[in-house]
Amino acid sequence: MFAELPGVKLYYEEEGEGEPVILIGGIGANHRFWKGMVPLLKGCRVITMDNRGVGMTEYEKEEIRIDEIADDVIHLMDHLHIYKAHIVGWSMGSEAAMSIAVRHPQRVQTLTLVSSFQYRPYRSAYFMQNTTRLAKEGVCTAEAIHIVITSFCFPETFFAGLAEKGMDVPTPKRFEDPTKLLEQMKAMDTFDIGDRIDEIKVPTLVVHGAEDIMVEPKKAHAVRDAIKGSVYLEIPGVGHTIDPSLYADALKKLISDNRMQRDAAPQNQHSEMHRMREMRPSVHQEQSRDP
Repeated sequence: MFAELPGVKLYYEEEGEGEPVILIGGIGANHRFWKGMVPLLKGCRVITMDNRGVGMTEYEKEEIRIDEIADDVIHLMDHLHIYKAHIVGWSMGSEAAMSIAVRHPQRVQTLTLVSSFQYRPYRSAYFMQNTTRLAKEGVCTAEAIHIVITSFCFPETFFAGLAEKGMDVPTPKRFEDPTKLLEQMKAMDTFDIGDRIDEIKVPTLVVHGAEDIMVEPKKAHAVRDAIKGSVYLEIPGVGHTIDPSLYADALKKLISDNRMQRDAAPQNQHSEMHRMREMRPSVHQEQSRDP
């Protein structure tokens, strides 16, 4: 389905009924990234989407900002008449999720940050941006981007297991546009949640793979420490891309423990949504820096 939103024709899918849960993907991840998570969230209204830069979503300007992805989520919530939702973000999607939690805290019931970081990891930015730039220039193919990024998303045991079975890493039928992927990557360069991360007060779950080499666990530890009262789940033996079944129970517990009070929304909910659309401060953006 498509939603005509300000500056973007956003593709999204929804399934189920109950507590609204919005899943935000990372670089190169369209709504299908969450196909393993959706059936695990029975009893919830689960919404997935194609961020700017991937899938079928169309948008007006070439440049992408993390805050724009976050605002697309808020506009989609307005479109679907959802006042509050449980927000889940993976990798770059965790930055968008934090942007929502800081700038629109009243719209967030719980926050789940998977493979998260406050600002870009330099090594990962180096190889991802340069490989994607070469693909954009025609020096290599879009498949090369997939091969390189996949190599950093999974641990050695993942590849060893496939090799033992005589299998190779599955290849997508369709690769995303390198030009748009590069814009997604550049969006992380200009996003830094900075000191505002401690403004996040909603119940938060931070999930990370113990063998993540794309984003080292210490960066997730920093997120955990900055968000007071957050619950941290570090999963052994996995990398940047985590099988949803390994943290679905923790997510469902977070949702169950923080179910919405049906009378908690403002009496004039639509007026409140309109008011909030008119006052959207941006998260402070600056050149990324090392901790």
